[in-house]
Amino acid sequence: MKPTKVPASRAGQVLMISGILFYMALYIFRIAYGGWHESMWVPLVLGTLLFFGGVIKDRRGIASFFTMRTTQQGLNLGAILLLALVGLACVNILAVRYDKKFDWTSDQLNSLSEQSRKVTESISNDTQLVLLYRNDTQGTENIPRVIGDQAKRYTALNNRIRFTATNAIVDPATARQYDYSQGPYALFAVQDGRKVKIDQPTEEGITRALIKLTHEKRKVIYFTIGHGEADLESRDPDGLSFLKEQLGVNYDVRNLTLYQSDNKIPADASAVAIIGPKQQFLDSEIKALREYVQLGSGRLFIALDPGVKHGLAGLVHSFGIEFNNDYIVDDREQVVRGGSTVVLGATFPDATDVTRSFGEGQFGVFAVASSLKTASDAPKNAKISSIIATDIRNMTTVELGAIHFKPNGPHVIGMMALSGKSEVIVFGDSDFLTNRLIQNNLNNDLTQNSFSELASDQDLLSIRPRSPKATMLSMSKSDFSLYALLFLLPLPVLLFAGGSFLWTRRRTA
Repeated sequence: MKPTKVPASRAGQVLMISGILFYMALYIFRIAYGGWHESMWVPLVLGTLLFFGGVIKDRRGIASFFTMRTTQQGLNLGAILLLALVGLACVNILAVRYDKKFDWTSDQLNSLSEQSRKVTESISNDTQLVLLYRNDTQGTENIPRVIGDQAKRYTALNNRIRFTATNAIVDPATARQYDYSQGPYALFAVQDGRKVKIDQPTEEGITRALIKLTHEKRKVIYFTIGHGEADLESRDPDGLSFLKEQLGVNYDVRNLTLYQSDNKIPADASAVAIIGPKQQFLDSEIKALREYVQLGSGRLFIALDPGVKHGLAGLVHSFGIEFNNDYIVDDREQVVRGGSTVVLGATFPDATDVTRSFGEGQFGVFAVASSLKTASDAPKNAKISSIIATDIRNMTTVELGAIHFKPNGPHVIGMMALSGKSEVIVFGDSDFLTNRLIQNNLNNDLTQNSFSELASDQDLLSIRPRSPKATMLSMSKSDFSLYALLFLLPLPVLLFAGGSFLWTRRRTA
């Protein structure tokens, strides 16, 4: 016998609807209040009594509703949908908790390079990638997601690495802890109280920061003083405090006064740096530096400025590099308020380890730079390489002032001389190392790579990420005609015919 439906009473409907309204009011009040309050028991109890009162009042109608065939079929469908939703929720929870990505690209573009993988998997101490950001300007709302996706490539390989993102506006105390006060974001790698600022949230930047943190044995780099060199401690625009801070993560940075040390280079020196001297070096000091390189396995970094009487042109010449003591100028003035003496080093003539990871469109910024070239009488056993140079639109002049501009570039600004175990890196400018310019474009990478090269820390050189290989589809006219005839034209026709058939069947069913 087919069950008959018992209609619901008006009183039961009113009771159940009233109970639901009390529940809705309770939910709204709790969200607005931000928590639970004792007075909220009143709508909860009243809503429960009214709802179940309506259920009891219409119990016979509800029972007959559930015994109907259409209801049972609907419940079966509802149960299936409910199970599907529960399954999707479980999959989503597992995906969030156990984040796992698969890289099926032919060149593994979404995976870390082999060097980055080795560095990441070798980390044994708890390490944090700390992101500080501000979302008070347009276009910054996606910063945590974009940088977080990059960081997950590291956290997925090693559970010792954690990523945290902090809104500096909401948590100013953490921002002060990391000395973050400007810019849309700042990213740091932190381990055992040591922190390294990551200039660019790229694979190269993050991996190199992790390498710096894991180096336990600290090599020593000496910077000469006493000749008007740029000050390592100064935070002024012309100081080198940022350079010292960056090198200090992995090296002991010390001052060296040659004439006070009997003109001897300390035995523990991994490299000696001379940055922007303004006064003459003594002959005995120059002799000591020359012997340090030529008679042993010395490593020397020299950054000289044109128009200054430092007396080091001869020293540089003895290594096979000619310091021309001229001025490179550019009438395009590509740097805002930079003037014609601020030039860009945008070409990398030789594939040195210092610049191997740099690509097209990247450049270093130099102010008042002199050109360099290979000396005509360079030592035969020396391998001379050009590190960085300008483009063809620059020219050189021996005097600044009113000149007729005639481009004759490119001009080399940085060079390297390698002889046995000795190595010398020379730049025709020291301003690119200062606080004013070192954080511009490639300057910091160029600097860090140069010192890593001299200190024989090859793993601290810029990491080369995977790059896509170009693929080309070559198809003749006849091949394309055949492809269009077999695939392009039949496909929309088949889709239209299939859709029309299904629509007709449903209309006539």
